[in-house]
Amino acid sequence: MKKPAEGGQELLRCAVCDIYIRKEEGFTCPRCRRGPLCRGHRVPKRRECASCVFDMRNKELIGLREQEQSLKSFLRLLQFLFIVFAIFFVVVRVGAVEMLDFLQDSFIADGAGYLGALSVVGYAVFYFLMIGQRQKIREMEEELNKAEFRRMVK
Repeated sequence: MKKPAEGGQELLRCAVCDIYIRKEEGFTCPRCRRGPLCRGHRVPKRRECASCVFDMRNKELIGLREQEQSLKSFLRLLQFLFIVFAIFFVVVRVGAVEMLDFLQDSFIADGAGYLGALSVVGYAVFYFLMIGQRQKIREMEEELNKAEFRRMVK
């Protein structure tokens, strides 16, 4: 693992790519304790090695994707509520309230239009949240690809 250098300095072999580096140029990852590693396996502006950064970013990306799925599910619920209240609104406007006993003297019959509009506003708000979430996912995937490249470079 060690090799004497021409100038009397000791050379160490990178634990990932097996190239020789001077002792002061190498680093040991504080997270996984793997080392010595060359500069090519250190992520700029980070203290960890590329493998650790990749693992951390991958976990964050999985969390973001789970949040996106939750937002999608909530958007489906809001779509369903909008459809339900739109149907109630049409029933009230057509005058079919007398045929449906549960709509007579009901808050739903009185506020169907407002509840439908509220579900549309909620849908719009959460739709924009989901767009922001997708942007975060794209950025995270780009960072992950860069970390993967650094991790695999020999």
